[in-house]
Amino acid sequence: MSVTQHYTDDERRHFLRYTRTTSWPMLQRFPVRDELHTELLAQMLTTTAETVESLQRSLAAEAEASAAAMMADEEYREALTGLPFDPGDRIVAVGDSITADRLGWFDLLAASVRRAGPPAPSLVNLGVSGNTTADVLERFDLLEEAKPTRALLMLGTNDARVHGRRGGFRMITAAETERNLRALTTLITRDLNATVTVITPPAVDQVRADQFFHGAPVRWEATEVAEVAEVVRRAVPDAVDLHSATRAHLGDLLEPDGVHPNRSGQQFILRRVVDHLRLTCGGRP
Repeated sequence: MSVTQHYTDDERRHFLRYTRTTSWPMLQRFPVRDELHTELLAQMLTTTAETVESLQRSLAAEAEASAAAMMADEEYREALTGLPFDPGDRIVAVGDSITADRLGWFDLLAASVRRAGPPAPSLVNLGVSGNTTADVLERFDLLEEAKPTRALLMLGTNDARVHGRRGGFRMITAAETERNLRALTTLITRDLNATVTVITPPAVDQVRADQFFHGAPVRWEATEVAEVAEVVRRAVPDAVDLHSATRAHLGDLLEPDGVHPNRSGQQFILRRVVDHLRLTCGGRP
């Protein structure tokens, strides 16, 4: 017999922050109406569709406000206008919860681009919480369907995820991560004729992660995330080295779980990605 869970609105908001049912592979391959997505989330969170919609609007408003604050900074605004994006481009982000985050770097980029004014490219978030490089390889058909001209690929945190209270089993080995990344970049450039920008996972705060996941059947090891970042740098030498950039600022950039970037961390990621694209991908002067 199932037991009904009860959640606070803060817990529901946290869940919605990282959950995009519209990006779930099964519901992309077999689409349902928007109102059914809302009803599904309402049932999962034991609340009403109206509450789900209200919380989603709250998250969207917060992302817009964050983007507005970033656009007030002249250096960021100038960097944004130098991005190598054309009006007909489709910029597709592929990743895990760090990308799926409704307050995250890609939603902030989309809001910033909108604020910069037309003509603007299309930006599509295909982030799915929990995804590994293998998961994204499995759903490559959905990336193809999105028809990207440029793909922004941030993966690896969940490749290093460890399951098991006694001992543990890592989701994806380093060799498998490298193989999957090389396959994805080849498929994107060869089959889709798109440009790909690869981003290493950010660093993990081991002390916070140990405290937050103590007793849980899942955990992260900072050294194994660092190993994944090294694999990314080896497989894609021109990748955005987010891991090295965040390692010295973990206390300011991560949520209490020691794994997910906080609001400042997401803004930090976006600035690094924007600077990389502008300086290395033929951005406008």
